Amino acid sequence: MSDDWLPEPSEASAPFFAGAKESRLRLQCCNDCGRWTFPVRARCQSCGGTEIGWRDASGNATLYSFGLLHRVYHPRHEGRLPIVLAQVDLEEGVRLPTNVVGVEPAEVKIGMALRVGFETLPDGTVIPVFEPA
Repeated sequence: MSDDWLPEPSEASAPFFAGAKESRLRLQCCNDCGRWTFPVRARCQSCGGTEIGWRDASGNATLYSFGLLHRVYHPRHEGRLPIVLAQVDLEEGVRLPTNVVGVEPAEVKIGMALRVGFETLPDGTVIPVFEPA
């Protein structure tokens, strides 16, 4: 099985993954206008500024959309199906792709309040996941 679909840390995204290893959701925020952004960008999509810093986000989110994964595409899926693949809207105004965990798939509802948690992948990479608040 290929790992091509897994998030891959890069020099630009290193603060995101370093934060996750410390159980902190770190995202970019424009130092000029205060707008948060994801994925990693060199320029603010709101004001065009290039002074983008990294800050800890609240970790509070609302479920925007979701689907269920019913097939094993990676060893981390074994024994965990179905997996809830989701898009969540963070309080900071950023939409993030993630998984919803800690809840039966039948209980997952659009608009539900979520809180960030963290999962360690088989290769040691840590990613944010979300669970009911």
